[in-house]
Amino acid sequence: MKISLQVILERLNLKEHAASLKSPYNSVFEDIRLLSPDLKALEAGILYVGNCPPENGVIIEHGSGLCLLNSTGSCPCDVLFIRSDQSFLDLFNRISQIFFRFRTQFEQLTQAILQKKGFQKVIELAFDICGNPVYLVDSSFKVLGIYGPETMPEMSATWRRLLSDGYMPYDVVMKLIESNELQTMETGICADLILSNYFYIPFINYNIRYKGRIQGHFFVVGMFKKITPGDIELTNLVGPYLLDAIRSDPNFQATRGRYYEHFIIDMLEGKNIRAEYLADQVEALQLDLNDFFTIVKIKPQQHDELRNEQIARQLENFNGSKPVHYDDSIVGIFSGKQYQQRNLYEKLGQISSNLNCHIGISDEIQGFVNLPIQYLQASNAITLGRLMELPETIYSYQDVMRYYPLLFIQNKKDLISMCHPGVMILRSYDAEHDSKYIETLETYLKNERHSLPTATDLHIHRNTLTYRLEKIEALFHFNLEDAFERERIILTQNILSYLNHASFATE
Repeated sequence: MKISLQVILERLNLKEHAASLKSPYNSVFEDIRLLSPDLKALEAGILYVGNCPPENGVIIEHGSGLCLLNSTGSCPCDVLFIRSDQSFLDLFNRISQIFFRFRTQFEQLTQAILQKKGFQKVIELAFDICGNPVYLVDSSFKVLGIYGPETMPEMSATWRRLLSDGYMPYDVVMKLIESNELQTMETGICADLILSNYFYIPFINYNIRYKGRIQGHFFVVGMFKKITPGDIELTNLVGPYLLDAIRSDPNFQATRGRYYEHFIIDMLEGKNIRAEYLADQVEALQLDLNDFFTIVKIKPQQHDELRNEQIARQLENFNGSKPVHYDDSIVGIFSGKQYQQRNLYEKLGQISSNLNCHIGISDEIQGFVNLPIQYLQASNAITLGRLMELPETIYSYQDVMRYYPLLFIQNKKDLISMCHPGVMILRSYDAEHDSKYIETLETYLKNERHSLPTATDLHIHRNTLTYRLEKIEALFHFNLEDAFERERIILTQNILSYLNHASFATE
């Protein structure tokens, strides 16, 4: 830990015009010593405190520095001149305390990282060093840690939303992008003072980079006190520690960097979001709140970050989808005006076959607020499809939802007891006589008892269909005019299909 004379000057908190700083070399110092008359050389990285300049002939190494009390003159090093009634020993002790305090704070910061105490503890220690409210966010502006005690509610709306929502609102991010503020901010190599049109309070931004890529941002917000050059210097000192914290934290995973991701996840989880805030975010996504939406959930067989990223990128190219990583899956949202089911099925089929994954598709429902329901549908579609061991790996909720109530009945005998006795007899008759009455009855009911489409689906003549239906009626006395009986026949067919699952096959 090394600090400059600028930081020392600010921390001494002297009266106005009580000090002057000459710092042509921008040296930084790791320790402090008394400037004694018998010194032969001023060492680099050491700050010397005295009441007069060194004697002629003293070697002054590049990177050394002086703090002189009630003295003038020029030296070939950085010098802080202080005018005060205090003794130079008192001044020495005050500056020693500054070094001790910073050394202690940075040691605590190091220990918190090594002991993996979490981002929140790390950011609290960063606050002690920086002296202003601090934020740590990842590359997609998800909050990893915030600290700035009780004055936080007094901050501007944007900073408050970071606090309350846990991520930067997407509409604010879009404004930063469109105004080039974000691009300008992220090009910085060191900490910079940012005067934004959207945050209203000046703040310091430090881009946390690893191998050239931004992993996150460290913000120091000028709420408690005006931001100074020393604050910027301290932010540069704290920044590398935060990179170590990110890289060593076992729970941190780099996100895709899609700024809308956290808002979408909040929607999928059904979090309560204010109507006006919801409208702003959806508008920024270039979507219509009242449009029709469909959710696609892709569940890979194995977790592979690179492959999941490839899937997400492919989804982005499908009709303007908004993909996010959530619950070990990739979830895509398609708006109704863009949703082309046949085309989408073809593209999803390519993903499923190439990347060995299961895909669930929700119903198409009007209203962005219904995303939690649709996400549950897509998830249940995958659960049912895998449970049923269907030959396909793309499961539409519309196709498999009829099996969902059966999931909650674990006893095979209970399921069989629900079946229509006539259908069970018909099933046995087919097995004994190699007939197709079950298939005929199922297709007939599926087509709402319309003969022409039923015959077409079965690839038989209408006369053949009529004969089969009369035979079914004569042998088993079904009353197909009764809606409740038709409903029970369909339920029985669903149960029989469900019972073909492997977990029941051996019972």
